[in-house]
Amino acid sequence: DPKNIDTWLQKNREAGIGHFYIRLEDSPDVFPFLQKQLDVTVVEGTSSGVNEYQDIQTRQNKMVNDSLEKAENDGNQVKWLIHMDSDELIDGDLDEIRGQPENIHTFWMQNEEAKFDKIPRKQDNCFQASKFYDCSKRPDKCVSYGNGKGGARVCKDTSSNGPHRCKSKDPNAKEVKLEKVKMKHFESCDFESYKKKFTHLSKQDQTTNDSIPFSYYKESIAAVLDNNDDDTKLEQVYLKHRVERP
Repeated sequence: DPKNIDTWLQKNREAGIGHFYIRLEDSPDVFPFLQKQLDVTVVEGTSSGVNEYQDIQTRQNKMVNDSLEKAENDGNQVKWLIHMDSDELIDGDLDEIRGQPENIHTFWMQNEEAKFDKIPRKQDNCFQASKFYDCSKRPDKCVSYGNGKGGARVCKDTSSNGPHRCKSKDPNAKEVKLEKVKMKHFESCDFESYKKKFTHLSKQDQTTNDSIPFSYYKESIAAVLDNNDDDTKLEQVYLKHRVERP
């Protein structure tokens, strides 16, 4: 259910992305638009609807591996694949990726998380923020992951290694950390998307819920379950974690 997918495509194209392999879930209204994009290969899928915090990672792994196989064989001349979500933008000099020597099969880049100066609403564009924090330097300012995102050379040896990394079975292959490329993460970029996300994630069994490491997620899920058709508690959690006024 991507927000402002047209902006997402435009900004990532401007950054240097040449082709997109997209798995679109539970968003039939967006599918025709993506089908018309000449630089997009899109497949439709569905979420499980239960224990999504863990289950989505299984689908992400499969999607990365499927996309690596497609990129190797579809004639689009894709040399590198980067795994990113619909609330993330690549930022920086992609020549750092293009110039890697042949023995580099995988890389990772640090993520920076957005903060907003107010609670964004449905009419606000997703990709606007008042500031960003490097999650390796200010983990206290980042509500979600802080270990960056990864990518892989398109070749027979590479595959997904969890939702944030890739790996190679070539024993001589190396991995590098990128210094000139970052992943900008616009987590919960409007209140409606935020509410929808955590309503979806609230359908967890207790074991799955206990495994979530982020207090922001747990507080948001608790606010959904205690909503009673009143968004006050959800707004309080959003203000606490996502809004940082000048």
